[in-house]
Amino acid sequence: MDTAMTLNWLEMRRISNARARVDEQSRILTLTRENARLAEENSRLRQQFQDLSASTDIWIRLYEAALERANGVVNGMSAQQSTLLN
Repeated sequence: MDTAMTLNWLEMRRISNARARVDEQSRILTLTRENARLAEENSRLRQQFQDLSASTDIWIRLYEAALERANGVVNGMSAQQSTLLN
């Protein structure tokens, strides 16, 4: 009886190890795919960040130029009013 149980246990262990190997290989494949997907997503997000940073710089320069023009108009109008009052 002990021999039969030992042989049965050894057979079950062999099957269990084979399943574990398949599970590990499947997990490795899944993690490899996930790493590749994350690397692509990271690259895409870095590019989007660079594009947004460049766009932000352009909009800031446009705003500053518009503000400078508006201040120039206001200053010009103030100068005209003071000339008219004198």
